[in-house]
Amino acid sequence: MNKTRNNPTGQSGPSAEADADAEIVDAEILESTPSPRAGAPGGGSVPRVAMALSLIAVVAVVAGLGYGYQRWNGMQASLLQMDKSIADAARQTTELQSRLDQTHQAFESQKAEMEKQNSRLSEQDDKLATERQALDKKAGEIEETLERVYRRVGRNSSAWMAAEAEYLMQVANHRLQLEDDVATAISALQAADQRLLETGDPGWTATRELLASEIAALKSAGVIDQVGLSAKLAGMAGQIKSLKMVGLRPSVASGKPLKSRPVEASERNLNTLLKDGWEGFKSVMVVRRHDKPVTAMLPPEQYYFVYRNLELQLESARLSLLQRNQALYDGSLETAEHWLREFFDAEASGTAAMLQQLNEMQRVRVKPELPDITRALERLRQRLQQGSEEAARQ
Repeated sequence: MNKTRNNPTGQSGPSAEADADAEIVDAEILESTPSPRAGAPGGGSVPRVAMALSLIAVVAVVAGLGYGYQRWNGMQASLLQMDKSIADAARQTTELQSRLDQTHQAFESQKAEMEKQNSRLSEQDDKLATERQALDKKAGEIEETLERVYRRVGRNSSAWMAAEAEYLMQVANHRLQLEDDVATAISALQAADQRLLETGDPGWTATRELLASEIAALKSAGVIDQVGLSAKLAGMAGQIKSLKMVGLRPSVASGKPLKSRPVEASERNLNTLLKDGWEGFKSVMVVRRHDKPVTAMLPPEQYYFVYRNLELQLESARLSLLQRNQALYDGSLETAEHWLREFFDAEASGTAAMLQQLNEMQRVRVKPELPDITRALERLRQRLQQGSEEAARQ
């Protein structure tokens, strides 16, 4: 290219040459720059796609940063809440520990107080034991002194009373062991206690205490009214003859017979004759319904033996009552009850009353458990023996 060109402005000199050079350079640049239209037909869409992708990436990054910021804020709030809960729990633990310490201190103080009280009680127990021993020693000395005094002064006057008390105790033991006579045994022991009281000797205190316990045991054992029970059985035996046996006497029909109008002689015919005959037949034959199994009837000559055997059973129960034989007493009453239910009319008032009396008598214990009343007698004999030995030594 020719770098020497004419100045269009008509200027001359160095400035005109410089402007010409600049125009030449611009022209070269324009010639060397390829035209977009002359190159690739789609060359303008690539930058726009890249810009769109860049914009999407920027938006995604911004959204991610926002989401992350929100999550971070949520985690910060949770951490703050957890810190608050931990602080509350620590505060409650501290309060509980404080209460526990206070309770422990109160327990320790009560424990110390109880130990002090136990110590004081132990001291009081020791003092009471010491005083009790001293009192027992004094009581023994007083009793021994009184014993010596009575041995010297009043033995002769009270010896016969003690012997009489011993005899009464023997009688009580014999009556109780041989006859089961509780009432007589109680009376004899009470009389023996009165004899010992009249001696005025305090040495019989232990014996009198045993007597009191034996009398109470006899009273608690119960006293059987043998006389009353025997009279009751005798009265029941006397009522047997008035009882009604099954099938012995025909019962009266409860219904009233129908009264028919008398028939005049002029009105009589075959029908009235048959009717009168039928009424007469019904008055002779009576059919009763008992709704019970039919039992064989005893012959008339055996009725006497039934009454007599029932009386003997009650008499046997009466004798076993006096002998205090419980087995024989129960067996006799059971047999009498069986005979009553089998051969007598149980629905009759007399039979029902007899059965009720038998049930009451079957509940009676003719031989109750009796206590031992020999300890007071043994204690009295021991003291009498000691007195005799001491008198022999003097």
